[in-house]
Amino acid sequence: MIPLRCLICAVCACLLLQDVFPAIAEVGPAQSSSIARIDFGVTEWFSQGETNWSHNASGLDPNLGNPSSKLKYKDTGTNVTEIVGRVQLKNKMFVRGAFGYGGIGGGRLTDDDFLSAQGAAAQGATVSGEHRFSRTYSDIGGDNLWYLNGDLGVTAHTFQDNRGTLGVFAGLQYWRERHVATGVTQAECTTVAAPDPALSCPAAGTVGFRNQAVITNTTTWFSGRVGGEVEYKLDSRISVEAKVALLLSYLNNEDVHHLRTDVAQDPSFRMTGLGVGTNTDVNLRIRIWERLYLTGGYRVWWNRVVAGDQWKIYGSDGSTATAPMNQFQTLRHGPTIGLTYSF
Repeated sequence: MIPLRCLICAVCACLLLQDVFPAIAEVGPAQSSSIARIDFGVTEWFSQGETNWSHNASGLDPNLGNPSSKLKYKDTGTNVTEIVGRVQLKNKMFVRGAFGYGGIGGGRLTDDDFLSAQGAAAQGATVSGEHRFSRTYSDIGGDNLWYLNGDLGVTAHTFQDNRGTLGVFAGLQYWRERHVATGVTQAECTTVAAPDPALSCPAAGTVGFRNQAVITNTTTWFSGRVGGEVEYKLDSRISVEAKVALLLSYLNNEDVHHLRTDVAQDPSFRMTGLGVGTNTDVNLRIRIWERLYLTGGYRVWWNRVVAGDQWKIYGSDGSTATAPMNQFQTLRHGPTIGLTYSF
């Protein structure tokens, strides 16, 4: 796998720097009047991810329930490779940047649609009252996610006997996640004979559009970050690290429904809103060579819309309409392992 090769290459590069170029490692920051230390690291994040959203379009069509539709993108085994650099200055300030990328190689989209009591009666549903009239499953055949972080911080406290530091920071994050769902398996349907084609569905068990893209979803979060971090040495070789950031975010989410002829194709739907979230990392850091460290821990990335939410539909005839969102949330979490080299 490419991420594993990256990790192996990083080990070799770090060992090469340690054995062949020790003078560079010693002299570089030492000759500078401002740089105290430079850290360069490669981390592999073995993450699981999930994005959920729902909206209420009953104000646009009384046949629809509240919620009108719920979608869940549930990923499996998305390995994210991250490259991070940190420069510690002698005036206790530090700057840090990180870039992460991962291919989404699997998962499932669950798409649920709901009728109001009026809609159930009007469409001749086999179930009365407000209910879920359709559930479909699609495979997530791709695509990818990537993010970019940049922070500026300061070391606010140094523990006694130089056993560690406490720092605070602020910065920006750009996160983009794209899913391509293929095929449709009809799991439930109560409106097989509905008079409105938009509210009818095939009988449960119907499978169609195999290996064909049916929905492309692109989620983008642009966030400001404020947080704190701590490093504490348990002994001369082992230390504990933790970093927590609060995210204040803007969401732009776009769906393209490739099979629908009544909506535009770039995009078909757009969701926007303001959210809050967190980046949290907890790691154990072990010195395995003079300047080479092995790190391992757990990471959580989460964002949720809390205000200013809007769901917008783009008709194929150029028309648009808006409705409120009930929920939009993205969560990704999993263990990490990495290597860091300090100059």
